[in-house]
Amino acid sequence: MQKYIDLLLNNKNLILTGAPGTGKTYLAKEIAKALNAVTEFVQFHPSYDYTDFVEGLRPTAPDDNGNIGFGRKDGAFKEFCRKALKANTTNKVDNFDETWDKLLVLVKDNLASGQLTKIGSWDFSLSTKDSLKYSSTNTPSQYNFTITKQNVYDAYQNKKARPSGAFQKDMEDVVEYMKENFQLKDYQEGTILQEAENNFFVFIIDEINRAEISKVFGELFFSIDAGYRGEKGRVKTQYTNLQNDGNDFKEGFYIPENVYIIGTMNDIDRSVESFDFAMRRRFAWKEIKAIDRISMWDGVIDDWKDEALKRMLSLNTKIESIQGLNSAFHIGPAYFLKLKNYEGSFDQLWDNHLEGLLFEYLRGFPDSDSRLNELKTAYEGVI
Repeated sequence: MQKYIDLLLNNKNLILTGAPGTGKTYLAKEIAKALNAVTEFVQFHPSYDYTDFVEGLRPTAPDDNGNIGFGRKDGAFKEFCRKALKANTTNKVDNFDETWDKLLVLVKDNLASGQLTKIGSWDFSLSTKDSLKYSSTNTPSQYNFTITKQNVYDAYQNKKARPSGAFQKDMEDVVEYMKENFQLKDYQEGTILQEAENNFFVFIIDEINRAEISKVFGELFFSIDAGYRGEKGRVKTQYTNLQNDGNDFKEGFYIPENVYIIGTMNDIDRSVESFDFAMRRRFAWKEIKAIDRISMWDGVIDDWKDEALKRMLSLNTKIESIQGLNSAFHIGPAYFLKLKNYEGSFDQLWDNHLEGLLFEYLRGFPDSDSRLNELKTAYEGVI
């Protein structure tokens, strides 16, 4: 395990590649676990794109009038990086959650007494989503608007609560009300730690080559390079102009030093996108071989693991002997874990799992039927 950990720490980005069933995804999670890291897991697929990974425009929840709009939303990786950056921030003073809850209790109590809560220029009730709501039902416009917790928190941090700046003063009035009535502390910007011991964030991308890599990463093609982690790798994203004031990434997105990426892939999937050379050099690569991962059998198929090893080695040796196939087409030890489901029946394992996979390996071969019979013979121990 330590060799994998060292490879990740030294390079920031690691690809685990190997034949199907070698336990690459499980190994990636075990590496993160060994580091006691905060972990996020995503799986790439052909429809996965930049807006899923970095950021993009997404529909917003209907407001109280039923109107649906669009807003910029962080993708999975950018949101993860924001968490990692926050984890490296110290001396931050913030009792906002506690005081917001007290405000909601007060508004609810007032409503129970038939009263609204006056804050600034407005009399507020609550929306169905535990947000503050103003409604001018007695005016011709029948106007109403909602102030969410995030709106107020943005104003608390001296950010624009809404991209347009609308109702900013009203959000700030709520902040002042919370300070006067519930002792909300003044917001204090934290300082960024240069080094955070044992503060690891590991982002795992399963099947990393099943998406169009260059389109998914976009400008991060530059920032993921281990030599450009931190603010020196800051890049302007496609939606930089929509970032709120005070946003950590207002001046450009960058990947914090404590973020590590592990990708898993195999090269034999005919449906995957190519992994271009420029992107390849930004990752360290480690092939996971079937024989290296038989420890996964311990405590699971103990009664059959000796025979499983013989059959796996015999089958994989035969696979390599077929022109057009190689070690990337090996059968990994994870397949043999299914023996537990069949009470040790190697015949059922072949019929239900291995035969179909090997048939796909041989699809298009002129002698596929005879080759498949040869593989079955090897699996059964007769070479």
